[in-house]
Amino acid sequence: METVPLTVSTRYGEAALAFMADPGGERSVHKEFEHAREALLAASSDPVVALARRAACPDDEIETLALLISVERSLARQHTVAGLAGDGLGSLRLGLLERLRSQGHRGAATVGPASRLFRAHLIKVETTGPFAARAVGAHSTVLWALSGDSRPDPDLPPRTVLMERTPPPDGSSSLLVVGNDPTRRRTAMLNGLAGGSVLIVPEPSDDSGWTAAIREATLAGAALVFELNETLTPKSSRVLEDASHLTLGLSSASEVDADVLPPRTWREERAAEAEAFSDEVEALLGAGVVHSLTADQLRRVHLTMPLVDHEVDRAVRRLTDNRLFKLGTRTRTRRGWDDLIVDDTCMRELRDLTDRYRYKSHMREQPRLGRFVSPGVLAVFAGPSGTGKTLAAEVIAHELGLELVRIDLSTVVSKYIGETEKNLEEVFDAAAMGGALVLFDEGDALFGKRSEVSEAKDRYANIEVAYLLQRVETFDGFVIISTNLAGNIDTAFQRRLHGMVTFANPERPARTRLWDLHLPVELCAAEIDREKLANLPLAGGSIRNAAVAAAFLAASDAAPIGRDHLKLAVQRELQKLNRLSDGIDL
Repeated sequence: METVPLTVSTRYGEAALAFMADPGGERSVHKEFEHAREALLAASSDPVVALARRAACPDDEIETLALLISVERSLARQHTVAGLAGDGLGSLRLGLLERLRSQGHRGAATVGPASRLFRAHLIKVETTGPFAARAVGAHSTVLWALSGDSRPDPDLPPRTVLMERTPPPDGSSSLLVVGNDPTRRRTAMLNGLAGGSVLIVPEPSDDSGWTAAIREATLAGAALVFELNETLTPKSSRVLEDASHLTLGLSSASEVDADVLPPRTWREERAAEAEAFSDEVEALLGAGVVHSLTADQLRRVHLTMPLVDHEVDRAVRRLTDNRLFKLGTRTRTRRGWDDLIVDDTCMRELRDLTDRYRYKSHMREQPRLGRFVSPGVLAVFAGPSGTGKTLAAEVIAHELGLELVRIDLSTVVSKYIGETEKNLEEVFDAAAMGGALVLFDEGDALFGKRSEVSEAKDRYANIEVAYLLQRVETFDGFVIISTNLAGNIDTAFQRRLHGMVTFANPERPARTRLWDLHLPVELCAAEIDREKLANLPLAGGSIRNAAVAAAFLAASDAAPIGRDHLKLAVQRELQKLNRLSDGIDL
């Protein structure tokens, strides 16, 4: 707040102390007190008067605040008060304020619980001891502000911000904004709330935070906005009744019950859709961004860009909540389409899924078709082990610039009722932030068919599946479920899928490409017959394992990869698959 010399309020304080020292004394003392009082109430430029007016204080409370401030700021006046109180402490007492009653002043009532000074939290009053002896003083934050210190109240919640608006909008004095996205809500609040500056306060965790916000907004002459985590509690609502002198806004993801709203005339407004429009993304991040972002995520990515050398993909990945990585394993995505060898149909379906995620934001903006486009992408990869399901997920994540997180089912599934759903909610919430592709490996354990209820555990298992069915309807992200048996997936999930990609064991031409990919010619002996290798009925994962094992065997012999190395590696791989390994012709 702007600070000017407190000449008028100081003069009043000195005159009031003189009157309190001898209320029935000299006429000149009474006359000086009356002149000081008239000057105080007419002074619009005095900071103390301006502050009291912002708190909607009546005249006698303006007098009391001026008296308190003048005493607090002067050791000499504190000595005077100590003599009046007879206690040597120098603090004004409620009993001393009572001496002003003969002048149309309400005495101690000017600092009581019903006073504007008290409800604006500009003063502090002792709550113990004999009533007349209780000390009263200005709050330290008020004193620092009047001294020219602009540091915010230390009791304010972190990330409280004072925003200036020029010119001030002609909006509502009591506004409730509801919506999923905090950035959209803040924009709607700044556009719809009346006044110039706005103090935006995250929901306080204790009473001192609520009262500090009211005090700070009063000092700044600002509208006050609370950004709620959930909804307003009755206790917090009672505190906000003290802010009746302020323009007030409440921002919440969910509707606030009318029963807990502070008594005033409210106007409710719903914020715009959370998803950022393509022109908003292009304005902040440039053209060609494929990520689906909400308005709040877009804001955070924009702030993160300088930290990551203005690489959009890295900035988006930083959004992913750390909770996601507590429930899964992060995989660095390095491999692209050339590393994935599958049949043409499978490849086409994988690229289509990638394009669906890439262009879904654009499609959702279409005026008619956009109503039917799902916010997220959900797919099942089905096929035998080693056919490339996990690799395909990694390739898609790399193509889209997403983190790949493989969910560990042992950390998600819980024997306690409701815990599995809670863990899954954390997964979906974090994945929806746009920074990760989530892979449920062998996910049919979660997404499996519902069964008939024959005992209590069947009922709770079915509840988990029913929860997932509802959750995927509104999910905004990319989730892949891999399974060895597509028939294990619940039919209701299949209807909600955007793709069910089948991975088959590779045919001979594909096996040739797989061996060529994993066995570079420069590392192999001339005796290697690649045609015979391609005849072996192995899946891609087994071919990779055999090639790597043969390379280690060759390294231990300090020789190129030879026929014997490959034969031993293939035999061991076949044994793991419980298949005959004798008589291999390489």
